[in-house]
Amino acid sequence: MTPSLSRRVLAVVALSAALSALAQQKASDIPVETFFRRPDVSGMALSPNGELLAALATYKGRDNLIVVDLAKKSKQVITSFEVFDVLNFQWINNKRLYLRVAEARDVLGRARYIGTYAIDVDGENLRNLTDLVGGKAASGTSRVADIEPLARTDDGTDDMIVGMNYPRYEALDVHRLDTKTGRSQKRLTVDAPADTLSYVLDWDLVPRVAVSLEQRKGIYTVWYRDSLESPWGELTSYPYGRGVERMEPLRFNSDNKTLFVASNIGRDKAAIYTYDPKTKKLGDVVFEHPMIDVWGGLLFDVKTRKLIGVRFTAEKPVTIWIDPDFQKQQRQVDATLPGKNNLISRASDNANRVLIRSYSDTDPGRYFLLSREPLRMEELLATRPGIQPELMAQTRFMPYKARDGLEIPAWVTLPKGSGKNLPLVVNIHGGPWARVYGFDQWRRPEAQFFASRGYAVLEPEPRASDGFGRKHMNSGFRQWGQTMQDDITDGVLQLVKDGIVDKSRVCLYGASYGGYATLMGLVKEPDLFKCGVPFVAVTDIVEFITTNEADYSQAKLDFESSLVREVGDPKKDRDALQRASPALHAKRIKAPVLMAMGQIDQRVPLVHGKMMRDAMEEAGVKYEYIVYAGEGHGWNKEENLFDWYKRVEAFLAKNLQ
Repeated sequence: MTPSLSRRVLAVVALSAALSALAQQKASDIPVETFFRRPDVSGMALSPNGELLAALATYKGRDNLIVVDLAKKSKQVITSFEVFDVLNFQWINNKRLYLRVAEARDVLGRARYIGTYAIDVDGENLRNLTDLVGGKAASGTSRVADIEPLARTDDGTDDMIVGMNYPRYEALDVHRLDTKTGRSQKRLTVDAPADTLSYVLDWDLVPRVAVSLEQRKGIYTVWYRDSLESPWGELTSYPYGRGVERMEPLRFNSDNKTLFVASNIGRDKAAIYTYDPKTKKLGDVVFEHPMIDVWGGLLFDVKTRKLIGVRFTAEKPVTIWIDPDFQKQQRQVDATLPGKNNLISRASDNANRVLIRSYSDTDPGRYFLLSREPLRMEELLATRPGIQPELMAQTRFMPYKARDGLEIPAWVTLPKGSGKNLPLVVNIHGGPWARVYGFDQWRRPEAQFFASRGYAVLEPEPRASDGFGRKHMNSGFRQWGQTMQDDITDGVLQLVKDGIVDKSRVCLYGASYGGYATLMGLVKEPDLFKCGVPFVAVTDIVEFITTNEADYSQAKLDFESSLVREVGDPKKDRDALQRASPALHAKRIKAPVLMAMGQIDQRVPLVHGKMMRDAMEEAGVKYEYIVYAGEGHGWNKEENLFDWYKRVEAFLAKNLQ
């Protein structure tokens, strides 16, 4: 990348930012809608030959699919869904795309799949694959609707290798699927183990590793075979549940014999290993990290079949290239776009075409197209053009010690140009068995929104959060409202001690488990927190474990190995669980509460909100309570999303200023 090219690209970006900043000189001037509406464009990907780009773009109020012809500089919207969103897509070949349609806005990041389609790049030959699986009507279940793409065939046909629950509803099978007719050309797993959940294909597109789950016993088993005709044999097994020692198969090495696997057997944090399925032994460590579990992120060259790098997120997103050519290209791009996380991806059949997504904690991101011969780089599109990066707040990784000495990873966002003794919003994630923070901050723009309104934001990963090793996970078992809750409080107290936060102006905020922890914080520390904003929140733990109305309670798996193990036994531990249920202790709450629920929430049913509302009413707590009609475990309708954050903005201003 030449210096002159770097200067030209930077000049274009700087001029664009300067012009957009003229309209809004302060972050607080940016309206709620600008932060929380769908990105103008996202998920951009090059066609195999590098001549076309596909992306998700807002059309008719939903995420739809567009195709850009790079030579003609033309753009065409090729789908027009109005009720649901295109969640993601994948190139089948240079002329056809696969896409999933879903109800996508869930606070836990889950999606409720509606259907699977394929479409030509000109918008023709749209095929609803969900309705034509195997040439028969689908059963209408979400499992059948989610046809999982596994690999392109790259043989001149419109076929893909996919996984789907057909003909066995209770297991996943691998098929070669004609995406024009929707018919299976061949089932590649006729003799696969029962209850199979996933497969690993070799480089010849043969499914040779399978992972099954025996529901009644709660046991995962990893299976292996030498070829399409060989019998399946067991490699290893491990119990269902979080925080257990296990080995997960990832992909075959270029020799089609050695496996890459992720494992935490005999160690706290998972690492990537080589693995010999013949001897059933782990080989060398390929990659490990001292802070996080590494369960995947391997990058391959599909032509040479070689491992070329690994992509992961620790304190921030990182790509480490093994391949020297990619190393050089990453250095060049980083020099041209400094201070950004620059994700590079080449067209699989055209190394001359490179797509770059460049973003940071303050910049929602822009896409660039790099042509290597002749060397030329051009800006394509900004994901959120209404956001001015120069007005946004920086996010810092600031881990702290819990009172028992456990280190809690955390990210802190401070208002731009702020000083000391700030009001604080504690953004508590759901799950709790999830890792949420440190990734692309603009997937969840709450921190930037709160900071734009003058609040410091703490985003902790307390014990029981996933991705930080078995100790971090297991130390949170049966600790709802106890040490898990103290971890959050300890982060607040650390910021107060550091002089960053005004102890008298702290508000808790969160959804799902985060909503539970918000309410429980108000119960447990009534004199510390000034207000609470819970939504779609668990309010009674016994109800959460024993309900028959939630989606997880309708699954086949025996909860003796999951919720009871990780949260508590509703019979043996009933007293402890009730002590940690905020709906039973509303009388201890002194701070005002803003609470919202989804009318048709299947993860945390509406009864949780009703119990908490009634308890607050009886206890004389100042509260606002909203139920959004037609919404589930998150707000899918933008009018509800905007309404919610406007209410939150007003509530915080009233109670923290």
